[in-house]
Amino acid sequence: MQKEFKQNKSVPERIADYFEFSKHKTNYRTEILAGVSTFVALAYIFVVNPSILSEAGINKSAVLFATIVASGLATLLMGLWAKKPFVLAPGMEMNSYVAFFVVLVLGFTWQEALGAVFWSGIIFFVLTLTGFRKKIINAIPDKMKSGLALSVGVFLMLIALKLAGILIYEGVTIKGIGILLSPIAYVFYFGLFAVLILRKFKIPGAVLIGIILASIFAHFLGLGEVKEPVRVSTEMFSALFKLDFGVIFNLKILSVILVLFLIDFYGSIAKFIGLTRRTSIVNEKGDMPQMKEAMLVDGSANSIGAVLGTTSPITYVESAVGIAEGGRTGLTAVVSAILMFSFIILTPLVNLVPLIATTGALFWVGITLFPSKEDLKTYNKLDIFTILVMIVSVIVTFAIDKALFLGFAIFIIGLILSRRYKEIDPYMVLSTILLLIGWILNIAL
Repeated sequence: MQKEFKQNKSVPERIADYFEFSKHKTNYRTEILAGVSTFVALAYIFVVNPSILSEAGINKSAVLFATIVASGLATLLMGLWAKKPFVLAPGMEMNSYVAFFVVLVLGFTWQEALGAVFWSGIIFFVLTLTGFRKKIINAIPDKMKSGLALSVGVFLMLIALKLAGILIYEGVTIKGIGILLSPIAYVFYFGLFAVLILRKFKIPGAVLIGIILASIFAHFLGLGEVKEPVRVSTEMFSALFKLDFGVIFNLKILSVILVLFLIDFYGSIAKFIGLTRRTSIVNEKGDMPQMKEAMLVDGSANSIGAVLGTTSPITYVESAVGIAEGGRTGLTAVVSAILMFSFIILTPLVNLVPLIATTGALFWVGITLFPSKEDLKTYNKLDIFTILVMIVSVIVTFAIDKALFLGFAIFIIGLILSRRYKEIDPYMVLSTILLLIGWILNIAL
């Protein structure tokens, strides 16, 4: 009788059962609204990602296509398989690192850079399948994870200031302060101010609206020219399968692969924990069911994105927007994914957004990676000193891998000097050694 009852359920009822609506005390209206809200909050990446990665030499139309498809597929998989309200899209920390450091500073081709992204995803995926996942997660103290996020945030802010002409860089070396009062600087100030005001008043899609307003302002100042317009044509497929798989045998790129892996791996863990805290997504013990599935989606998304022609799609902190609206199930992600695929219709509008119009938003994203006041209160002297060294390292070297190495090394040395030997995790030591090897190889080869 029970079996017959289940078979007689309507499609909407079956979908509700699949996503466990009753468990999470949610409904279709709430989940759909959450999905739409999340999409609006992160839609800016479909404008920013092509602008940034085109600086590395990848066709802008190809990047947009790859961004839409990779984001949509990864988010859809997150919703249907992991059943979580998380959305994925190419991360600002990833695309900026690849474009402005791996390609423009280190001198790797964009094909080699995407190869590094691919293999970082493979490492992520394999480690998630094994028991090493928990060991690696537990190896890095929370304060060091915060240090990594902060270092990435500072890196993004430096890029924004460089693009705005406020900081002058020659390679990886700061040459001084640029022109603070110039047309491109005005666009940066305007974009940042717009995002801050919109965020203050909790306007949905604040970052996207800020970029649009900055674009209008840039056109008003005569800075609206786009170097490479986006076209709906065969150009969209020009980056498909163009990555260099053989880059894994290039020892010089080892540190790049490791940094890409660490940023995404620890970033994902931090977001999963932070976004689900005090919600029905976690169980009574505070653990998130199907964490493994969510991690596998995140890891595989790296490799999928690289094959398509973009940097790593990562779990977006903007998922918090949908969760705040009450989204608790994978249906939130499914709705966002559908809207992502539909963005192809808006392709011509991307041409109206010059790169300089994205700098304010880029700077803002960097700010969001800073630790909260509550977190800072828990830091001891070693934590603060380590993080300060990481920040200075990013500013001086314009490199996240060196900052990460110095942070890990100083932290371990600090524990030794404090005779806190039990707090030294061998997996953290291993990560430090690998970063050192990558640094040495970059110098020697």
